[in-house]
Amino acid sequence: MTTIEPYQFHFIKHQVQQLVRTYQSVNDRHTIRTVEMLTEEAIQPFFSEEDKEAQSLIRQFFDSSLTMSKSLTILEALKKNVRPFQVPSVKQTEKLFRKVKKLKVPDFSQTDLRDYTYLAWDDIGSQSKFMIVNTQKGYQGIYGHLSTEVKKGICPLCQHESTVSMFLSLTKSGGDGTYTKRGNYICRDSEQCNQQMEQRETLDEFVSLLQMR
Repeated sequence: MTTIEPYQFHFIKHQVQQLVRTYQSVNDRHTIRTVEMLTEEAIQPFFSEEDKEAQSLIRQFFDSSLTMSKSLTILEALKKNVRPFQVPSVKQTEKLFRKVKKLKVPDFSQTDLRDYTYLAWDDIGSQSKFMIVNTQKGYQGIYGHLSTEVKKGICPLCQHESTVSMFLSLTKSGGDGTYTKRGNYICRDSEQCNQQMEQRETLDEFVSLLQMR
C-alpha cells in the first residue's frame, strides 16, 4: 500500500473538488478532458502503479456524474493510505516545552491524526499557541503569544486566505542572553490550517525563521 502524508491528501482532495466543479459547470468536452488530464497528472505521482486498490479508487474520480458527496466517499476510502501524525509521548512533549510552567497538553486520542501535518493547541488563559512540528531534525516545539485580534489575510503556513492573528515567539538570539520576537499572522484555527495545507515547505520555512539565531 502506498503511504502519503496528510498535506498530500489535502492536495489531492482540492484537485478532486476542482474536477467536480468542472463537471458541474462546464459543458465543453475538450475543456473537461483537459481538466481530467491535469487532475490525473497531479494525483498519480503520489501512488504506485502496483497499488491496485488506490488506482481503482482514483479511476472513480474521472466520471462526469461525480458529485461532491460521492467524491468525499471515495476520498474517505483513499484516506487509509495517509500516514497519521505521530504524537510524541508526554515526556517528549514536556521536553519540547521545558521552559513552560504548568504545560497543559490536550488529549489527541480521539483526533483523526491523518488530517494533521503539525499539531497545535491554544491556551486561552495565557493567550498562547503551542505547535509541534515533526521535521528532519525530529520534533520541534514552538510556542508564543497569539493576539486576540483577527483579520483576513494569507497564512504563511498553509498559503490560503483565512482568519489570521498575530503569533509572536521569543527566540534566543545569541549567547549573550538576549531574545528576539519573531512571528507572523497565521491561521487562528490550526485545524482549518491543516485542512488547507497542500505542501509543507512553507511550514518548514516558518519553523526555521522562528528558530533562527
